Amino acid sequence: MDGSVHHIVPSFFICPISLQIMKDPVTISTGMTFDRESIQKWLFSYKNIACPITKQPLSDFRLTPNSNLLRLIQSWHLQHASSSTTKFAEPNHDALMKVLLEEIKQPHLQVKSLRKIKSLIQENHGDNSRISCIRDDSVFSLAVSLVVQTELPGIPQITGNDTPVIAEAVSLLCLLSPSDEALKMVSQNENGLLICSLCSIMTQYLSNLQLRIQAALVLKSIFEVVDDIYKEGLKFEFFENIIEILKDQNSKHGSMAVLAILIRVLSYGKNKEKAIKGGCTPILIELLAEEDERHVCEMMLVVLEKLCQKAEGRAAFLSHPAGMAAVVSKILKVSHVGDDKSISLLSCVLRFCTSSGEAAQEFMEVGGMTKICLVIQSGICNSKTKEKAREILEFHFKTWNKSPCFPSSFKA
Repeated sequence: MDGSVHHIVPSFFICPISLQIMKDPVTISTGMTFDRESIQKWLFSYKNIACPITKQPLSDFRLTPNSNLLRLIQSWHLQHASSSTTKFAEPNHDALMKVLLEEIKQPHLQVKSLRKIKSLIQENHGDNSRISCIRDDSVFSLAVSLVVQTELPGIPQITGNDTPVIAEAVSLLCLLSPSDEALKMVSQNENGLLICSLCSIMTQYLSNLQLRIQAALVLKSIFEVVDDIYKEGLKFEFFENIIEILKDQNSKHGSMAVLAILIRVLSYGKNKEKAIKGGCTPILIELLAEEDERHVCEMMLVVLEKLCQKAEGRAAFLSHPAGMAAVVSKILKVSHVGDDKSISLLSCVLRFCTSSGEAAQEFMEVGGMTKICLVIQSGICNSKTKEKAREILEFHFKTWNKSPCFPSSFKA
């Protein structure tokens, strides 16, 4: 405790527009009270003709001083003038949100309004009783509308002038929790315009890593709910750039989002080929070799297994000097899922390399045979994983059977 006294500001002292204590409260014809400076801007500078709270059209634009409220505010200030700390009472969030949603439609207020909405969400994080208005799907749809402007006909590229608005809108999308139905509907609207816009952000904002990570986080949620057709046809540049996020180990959330996206989309269209061409395999091998966290290892192994289902993926895997060792090292070390994915990946690679002794020899040298035998003898691996391990033994049995490293109990 710091010993300071906290005085709560009554909510009716706060202007619904500026969110600050009113200096000169005035009442308009609908009976709502605002700070004079804020309501004058709303009505006369921004040319609005409706009440910010009730949305009723105003036929009378007179601003009547609220003298009683002003005296209360002045008295409160005098009583607490020496206070070191002041806290605001919770304002009417529904009213605030209505004002902000109206402001956001005006280009010159968009950045400021988006930041206020984000602030409201962050203030109310964890208190479900007060954020129903913030979680409203309409807020999500409005933020989406600011993002998809970048893909409208005649505007093929994102312009530098749009950067602050787009950055704030994408950041807001990361904070919102729309229903799955709303997320799917909005994401699939106009042939997946939101997906295209977010992918464009990731490929065009090369100098803004934070924005690209936030776009990846939104895409992760989208790919969990949209129909499979919207996972096809992703551009090569998209895979090239999400792999750059994987390289940045300062953002665990970004890396996890990229891995989740790859798991969701690699099975569709030509996405595996594009990811392989973009350099995904060697990056994952290097990261896997250094990674110890269970869930991250599992996700990396899932992605690598999918990539090795293609000849190009297997070639990229075998050409990396640490590929075989990185995967073998995770067997019996990560989890049951990690064991299954490691064995499946190695089975896929070694099955298609029966004519080459180099892969079989490398597998032996990095301790792969010992691990496979332990899996077969283990009481913790499931029968499916053990069966895959036995298949690996059969691929190069004649070669391995001659090696002094091959366990005698498995020799013919």
